[in-house]
Amino acid sequence: MRHECESVEEGNIVRSNSARPATSAQSDDAVASVSSKAVIRRLFNSLEQKGIRYCHWKSNIRFEEMLAAAEDIDLLIDQRDAALFHTALLENGFKLAQLRFGTAHPGVFHALGLDDATAELVHVHAYFQIVSGDSLVKSYRFAIERSLLKRTRCLHGVRIPIPEAELVLFALRIALKHTGPIEILMANRDYQKISRELRWLRAAANVERAETLCTAWFPTIDPPLFRQLLDAIETESQVARRIVLGWRVARRLGELRRLNPILGTFSRLWRVLSLVVKRLQRRGELVPHAGGMIIALVGPKATGKSTISRELATRLGLHLDVLRIHAGKPPATALTLLPRLLVPAARLLFSKERAGEYEKPERRREKAYSLLYILRMTLLAYDRRKLLRQALQAASAGSVVISDRYPSERIGAIDSCCFDEAAVAQCTSPLKRYLMNQERILSKGLPKPGLLLRLDAPTEITIERDARRLKPGGPDAAAVQRRRELESWSGPSETLEIRVDTNRPLDETIRTVVATVWAAL
Repeated sequence: MRHECESVEEGNIVRSNSARPATSAQSDDAVASVSSKAVIRRLFNSLEQKGIRYCHWKSNIRFEEMLAAAEDIDLLIDQRDAALFHTALLENGFKLAQLRFGTAHPGVFHALGLDDATAELVHVHAYFQIVSGDSLVKSYRFAIERSLLKRTRCLHGVRIPIPEAELVLFALRIALKHTGPIEILMANRDYQKISRELRWLRAAANVERAETLCTAWFPTIDPPLFRQLLDAIETESQVARRIVLGWRVARRLGELRRLNPILGTFSRLWRVLSLVVKRLQRRGELVPHAGGMIIALVGPKATGKSTISRELATRLGLHLDVLRIHAGKPPATALTLLPRLLVPAARLLFSKERAGEYEKPERRREKAYSLLYILRMTLLAYDRRKLLRQALQAASAGSVVISDRYPSERIGAIDSCCFDEAAVAQCTSPLKRYLMNQERILSKGLPKPGLLLRLDAPTEITIERDARRLKPGGPDAAAVQRRRELESWSGPSETLEIRVDTNRPLDETIRTVVATVWAAL
């Protein structure tokens, strides 16, 4: 299995000796000057070293953005090299992902890798076969993969199609995006990018050779139609002309349809619905192929749980479906909404009944709890249980759930069961005993996290951080020290637990946390 050209090392990426000279539109300046993620460089090196037949087959006007992971990596892979390609992905730390609404196309899959230096995910969109169509439904199969892979050159050490080949595919893709109302709106909402890419390709390609190649690949698309199509695409205002030509192209490519019009319509409706749900949820569409996970961040006060969980959700959420929750402050449910609306007033009227008062050692030793406190803890346990059940359902569906704080199995710990058997036994009120037992029941059998990150920092550091917080009543060093013991987490041995020292720069901590989570997923 050999490429048509030998390979040599240059600028950290293996590139071809016989690379075609760059055109004015696609200059191949010094490779070292191109910003690229290390994980991307390693992947392309692996593809070359293993002799894998591939190319970055579209949108090469944004090639440098792709190397910097600002754009997806759209790779066409020869089906005969599928096993080698999967091996290259695994060797470079990439993990398979899938669309959570089941809207994938045949022969196309997703993989994500982590760039260690920036703690950012890199998205590979891999094709073993070229399926094309409008923005939503890829109804056409272009069986030209092997022919395209023979017509490549090297740009910055990466194989891409010759400009003529990319121009042909670009023109047909844009034409097919003008065959339905939704697709037309999607294609024309930022049309300057399309016309700019066409001008870029025209400057790089020999149009006559592109016409010849188009006829060879798609005999029903003759040179006059191809030229008309290029002119209509280049002029932004010619929407009506593009629609007419788009339907003409669609009819002439009818023999290449993989979905008939009826199936295409059903597929489109499902994809539109999925798109609407995704927009309403404001969540990602990819989930790990190996399944989701609940990731819990626990630790003493002021160790950075909220900050790190937010950063983790932001970085993973750029590509994956991430759900962020706060197990210490679960949202109210229909059952508890009204009572919880009264909590602020109760805090003002009964200052000695605040949760912080019961954290004091003397109050814990007494095991004497007011009805107000017991009721509040029982309602909180109900809300927390419902939240964690929802988290388990989301993780079971593939989502990555990130929880700020998590209940422990140790009675009396923060966010955990509040009342032990001794407290129930010494209580003389039947109503209180009933509520305490309900709280104990609600706190048992909760879903376990798949990964637990135990954040820690020296006591003096957490006191200093807490002092910088803007909160009612000002800093409370005694509360920070008091809660260190209460916020220690105890769980089952089957939970993977990793200790994270947060007494270092935030960027360094975040890189460690992201790498730890990525390794566990």
